[in-house]
Amino acid sequence: MSQQQHCDQCENQCPIDALKCGKGRKHFGLEPAGGGEGHGREMPQGPIGLLMQCGHMLHHGGAEGNLLAALNEQEQAELERLLGKLVADWKAKAPAGHHGHHK
Repeated sequence: MSQQQHCDQCENQCPIDALKCGKGRKHFGLEPAGGGEGHGREMPQGPIGLLMQCGHMLHHGGAEGNLLAALNEQEQAELERLLGKLVADWKAKAPAGHHGHHK
């Protein structure tokens, strides 16, 4: 009788034939390195997916140096303006006392 093998790349310990996280899929060659690690969920397309990828890289320390070097000063200022607008809107809509994942 063959024993079911499980992935050891995260705490989920998924069966190898049903991998849920990007770490496991990358480890077993089912996903290219650097793509779509979403903690067991599909990464959305478009601006939300890109924001999630940026946040993930910042959160896990994968980005170093001048993180905005690819953008000129005008693009950096526009990015800051747009992100500030989103943060202000999200804070206004957040339930009272809610501070998110980390304070």
